[in-house]
Amino acid sequence: MDVASTAKRRGTGRTERGRQSRQQLIDGARTIFERDGFLRARIADICDEAQTAYGSFYTYFVSKEEIFHEVVDSVEIDLLRLEPFPEDAKPIERIRAANRHYLETYQRNAGILRVIMQVSTFDESVSQTRILRQDEFARAIERRTRIYQEQGIADATLDPWLAANALGGMVAFIAEKLVSGDSPLDIDDAVDQLTKLWSNAIQLQDP
Repeated sequence: MDVASTAKRRGTGRTERGRQSRQQLIDGARTIFERDGFLRARIADICDEAQTAYGSFYTYFVSKEEIFHEVVDSVEIDLLRLEPFPEDAKPIERIRAANRHYLETYQRNAGILRVIMQVSTFDESVSQTRILRQDEFARAIERRTRIYQEQGIADATLDPWLAANALGGMVAFIAEKLVSGDSPLDIDDAVDQLTKLWSNAIQLQDP
């Protein structure tokens, strides 16, 4: 399909009604992908779930793959997006809030995240999207760690990049353990323990 045709179709989502219809399809797609998996999911079922006519699907999306990528984007952004903190928020409060947000969001999205991880094993673009989001999150942690080091409240000998990736990976691993039922902790205990591990790892001091 040519670029002009694709652009024209996507452009129909610019009106309020178009945006609502498009979002209904994305929400319906998420439900179907989570229920049936990517390979078994059908566009007809997505349209039924979204209560949208079959032909309308192609007004907004070219294929099942394209709408799946939209679902991936929305989930990954939700998982890694943090609400702005007040300027006077204590470092430990920032770390605790970030850990809680990740664990709770992972828990809410566990079903579709499993599908995304499965698809990422054979779809390079989905894999790259996940890697890019994780890299963005790690860079945010790295920047914050550098700030703490410059303020003299974190270990200045730590490599911020390595610390960011190691600590982010730790939280992601525990999130999966909580969802799979392999953790003896509940989410509140996990947040407390992860926050202690994080602050101890960078030797965080109360300014």
